[in-house]
Amino acid sequence: MAINDLAISALGHYAGLLVIELDTQEADPSGIPPAPLSVTATDALAGHLAKDLNHILDGIEQLGLILPGALYDQTEILQPGFPLIEALADLYRRSLQGGFTPSVMALGSDSGYLPVAAIDPQRRPGSGPLLLLPFCFVGPREALGRVARIMEDRLLQNGEVSPATREAVQQAFGLTALNLSFATIGDLCALLRVQLESHDLLPLWDLLEQAWFARPGVRSATLEGGNRFLVEGDHAHTLFYTFDDWAQFGPGRTLSVAKLGEGYQRWARLQRQYAIALDAYGLEVRWVLANPQLEEKLATAAGDAAKVAMREIPCLSGDYLVEAIFQNDREAPEQQMTITHHADPELGTLAYTVRSLDAGDQLLRLEHHYPLRPQGINVIIDRLMQRCAEQGTERQVLHPGRLLYSETGRSLRSATVADVPGAARAVH
Repeated sequence: MAINDLAISALGHYAGLLVIELDTQEADPSGIPPAPLSVTATDALAGHLAKDLNHILDGIEQLGLILPGALYDQTEILQPGFPLIEALADLYRRSLQGGFTPSVMALGSDSGYLPVAAIDPQRRPGSGPLLLLPFCFVGPREALGRVARIMEDRLLQNGEVSPATREAVQQAFGLTALNLSFATIGDLCALLRVQLESHDLLPLWDLLEQAWFARPGVRSATLEGGNRFLVEGDHAHTLFYTFDDWAQFGPGRTLSVAKLGEGYQRWARLQRQYAIALDAYGLEVRWVLANPQLEEKLATAAGDAAKVAMREIPCLSGDYLVEAIFQNDREAPEQQMTITHHADPELGTLAYTVRSLDAGDQLLRLEHHYPLRPQGINVIIDRLMQRCAEQGTERQVLHPGRLLYSETGRSLRSATVADVPGAARAVH
């Protein structure tokens, strides 16, 4: 490696953000963020931002600055290892020829997409009302350290953009901003922490922080409802309980029968909240089906020991899980099928209980189908319809509007017509 290459690879980097809070009266909350700016528009906007930052940070002449002409939501910025920021810094270093010379590098688009996939915004519907434009300083570590300290000390408090920059941002992206200010990645993390804490989700913050900042070891969280999550690196392990397992040997085993429905719904609510958030912020969520032996191990295990215990069980794959309760060895065709839709008004579908009979009204199968991911609901429905079509099975779908379970067996049960309000009965 040449001397200049060694010097360039030794350059440090430090990131910041232009935080754009949209006026919800003007913006469509379900809309998508604006498309990336052209090269010309990004160059112009970069000039405004550089001028503001130079003033706020007491001079940035010794540092290079790189920024994309694009807006992102916070889940695109807050990912394990902050890959978008690393990609910006790497692009700046690779652009250097013959040594480091501070300059402003603006990344624009000629076709609605940025030239590097790693920094191309996802533009997902409903990304507002907070949109972010990241930027990254690159330069010698001494100069970078001075600017980084000032950024952490004063950027959030004194980082309001100038009127000229505010106008330039709004015109360039075609939006109306309620507030515009500069912040650091740490500021964004602190804001999210406060939000999660206000919603009693602080353990989620601990799990996310573990992954974002590549903390060593394993971080675990056991929630009040019995939900369990382990995070190591950029992946998380979590236990999945069917209702029967949850009620018989899992976290619900100590609850009275009367509280089982409410308790499982609380567990499912937290499980979905955590799994969706971990996935959105860049972690691979691996589901492990609970069993009594694993439950016993985890009762006394922590950290690496808990991780080892979970890894001994193969992870669930696919979008749904079938729990087979009874299967008759006779290969008679299914003549009648009753499908019970267990649901919660807030959570939606929790499970489907499938009970099928042969021509002699003998029980052939009793199964519970659980969606593991949102798309699993449609997969379950499609497969059951196909199964009925192939065998000419008459099916009845019952919607009791709640979770039905046997009080004696602490297990899901199939509905009868008497369990269902008249308007919710359907024969397909």
